[in-house]
Amino acid sequence: MASFGHESDVNFSIPYKTIQEANIHLIEEPPQEHDALIATLPLEPVYERPFSIVHPLRLYKDVWIAEKKLRGTLVMQHCFKSRPTDIFLTSFPKSGTTWLKAMTFSTLTRTNCSLDKHPLLTHNPHQCVPFMEVEFSTGRSKIIEVIPSPRVMSTHLPYFLLPDSIKESSCRIVYIWRDPKDVLVSAWYFTQKILGGPDKMVTFDQFFEFFCQGLTSFGPIWNHILGYWEESKRRPEKILFLKYENVLQEPVKYAKQLAHFIGCPYSETEENQHVVEQIVELCSFNTLKDFDVNKDGGRVMPSTDVRISKAYFFRKGEAGDWKSHMTREMAERLDTLIKEKFEGSGLQI
Repeated sequence: MASFGHESDVNFSIPYKTIQEANIHLIEEPPQEHDALIATLPLEPVYERPFSIVHPLRLYKDVWIAEKKLRGTLVMQHCFKSRPTDIFLTSFPKSGTTWLKAMTFSTLTRTNCSLDKHPLLTHNPHQCVPFMEVEFSTGRSKIIEVIPSPRVMSTHLPYFLLPDSIKESSCRIVYIWRDPKDVLVSAWYFTQKILGGPDKMVTFDQFFEFFCQGLTSFGPIWNHILGYWEESKRRPEKILFLKYENVLQEPVKYAKQLAHFIGCPYSETEENQHVVEQIVELCSFNTLKDFDVNKDGGRVMPSTDVRISKAYFFRKGEAGDWKSHMTREMAERLDTLIKEKFEGSGLQI
């Protein structure tokens, strides 16, 4: 099959990196108007731990956010204007964000992109869909404005910290969450890769304690998940609430659900031609991991000035890896904590 064909009017096929490179002249100095406020906010009590050297966390409205990303968050809240056609991909870090970006981008681009020349062959999913808090913290807010509709953007912000224009508009939000035990393991590995070197390591036991206290980027995780869950129950037409483990088990089912939700459902012809399965395979963990673009090649994360290899986003992508890292007591402790936080919500781990 030469290309993905569908019957929608959606025409979105430009990776964000390409848009960014074409609009470098729009980049401004990083915002500083909120720095005085940020400096007054509580700093994580474990400031001396190595991870804080990468990006110290500040407590803003009971959420721990890296200082530089908090800059962007505050600017977004005051300045961002949502469009009715916008699609926002939301998640707690290390919960399936990379898959969600790849799947959404591929679903929307299936009219214009052939399999043998697809942008995901040459672009990491994070280069296709931007993180809003990163872009706004680094003076790239005007580039966000020139993205053609429908814009696809992502954020790790909890629901209540989203700009009012997002919450009040008819735009759509897709949220993906994951078993907190696997989130913890994935976040620990990601942190170790960023830190580099045995002299800078945070032990798993240390990281576990921080996580259970909610001391992690955009934490506590239980509040993050519950915020989107509660809003998805109130407004199911606005928020699609997905669980990573379910997607792994039935990827075609959830690929169809995603396509319908974002306004470009698969036609009967496409389903007969197995277009859904082709896109699911393109966006699978093993396929993306094997692309040369995702095997190496460091990139600078502007919000932290830390060089991060694209390969860091592809470790295992499986469910249940926590069993190889946690004792039974640790798993039971975290499960009990999450169940207590979820009590009465109707949400199950």
